[in-house]
Amino acid sequence: MKAEIIAVGTELLMGKVVNTNAPFLARELNALGVDHYFETVVGDNPNRIQEVTRLAEQRSDWIIFSGGIGPTQDDLTKQTLAAYLGEELVYDSTYLKRIEAHYQKRHIALTDKGKQMAYTFKRGVTLGNPKGQACGSAIKKKGHTYIFLPGFPHELKAMWRESVVPYLNPSQEEVMTSRYLNFYGIFESALADKLDDLIVHQENPTLAIYSAEGIVTVRLTAKGECLEANAGILEDMTRQILDRLAPYYFGEGYGLTPVKALLDDLMAKHQTLSFAESLTGGMAGERIVNYSGASRAFQGSLVAYTAEAKQRVIGVEAKTIESVGMVSEQCALEMAEKTRQRYQSDLTISFTGVAGPDEMEGHPAGTVFCGFAFKDRPTHIESYHLSGDRQTIRQRCLFQACFDVWKMRSQKSSQ
Repeated sequence: MKAEIIAVGTELLMGKVVNTNAPFLARELNALGVDHYFETVVGDNPNRIQEVTRLAEQRSDWIIFSGGIGPTQDDLTKQTLAAYLGEELVYDSTYLKRIEAHYQKRHIALTDKGKQMAYTFKRGVTLGNPKGQACGSAIKKKGHTYIFLPGFPHELKAMWRESVVPYLNPSQEEVMTSRYLNFYGIFESALADKLDDLIVHQENPTLAIYSAEGIVTVRLTAKGECLEANAGILEDMTRQILDRLAPYYFGEGYGLTPVKALLDDLMAKHQTLSFAESLTGGMAGERIVNYSGASRAFQGSLVAYTAEAKQRVIGVEAKTIESVGMVSEQCALEMAEKTRQRYQSDLTISFTGVAGPDEMEGHPAGTVFCGFAFKDRPTHIESYHLSGDRQTIRQRCLFQACFDVWKMRSQKSSQ
């Protein structure tokens, strides 16, 4: 079985948008054990879309399209392939009602262009979109399977997991189950080296490794007669992997980050969190409220960037700033403790340091101090020496701090 990816969108060709969907789909195909040799990017032009499709048919069994299924004038992927294949498009009634309700709620008139998001192939199947309005679709014809997905990455990823994989594996005799193991503080290459023998001899389950934002994820995919059989296969492989990589592990689940892992742990224990932010400049609060239900644990964040603000807003002592500076363990400690007292939270994390590119107070870029103030134990300070540009250092600081405090909490719980 061979698969090919065709990304549709003039914005991709012009470099205005980076095509992150292709790497994701490539990793997913690899995890399914499907060969994948070609990827194409094509603009929103019917003739050229048909041309690359004709070429893809000569070398691939599955042809996966991303993009061009939305509500605008140039969203023509389904229509173009319907004409090419001689197949009829119809409205999926469930999605049409969903789109109508969405537009009505926002007091926007629904046009025919908006309705086209509900298009599906009459002789195909609708692929559900749990994150957006436009439904996907798939159709099999003349030995090929054509799959149509949205261009928005968060929609495409959710649709792939929940709709496409079950469609591609419909056999009642064999069930496919995936598990995602997440690691932080180790490079992808180093992790792969530790699992080299498992990767070389993989059969069932299959292993796929990929990384993003410094997080390395191992996807395990098992095939068996039932979910229970797959669970046993996955559990055995999980134990083998964690025996080698436990210090870097922070949880199971698709798209999990150290921030989400910490949030989940706090919510499960009915505990609260607050942040004292200097280096991160509000990033910590922004990242955590992106998760649904964050208000069950997250109370708030104090952002104080200057020395004056740290004293006036958070309550850092003037003598601390004068004697050891803002980039110091003592400043991180006071930021964490003063903020925890103000919010009366179970945990407060503080962030202070040098994002760069220049030195500050004699410290090079990447020097970071984080304070962990707890309700039930002494405040703990961690210092980091991080690399990268300003944005990367700030993000790594947040992830590393959340990872470290999650590990501390999990170790305490196990004692």
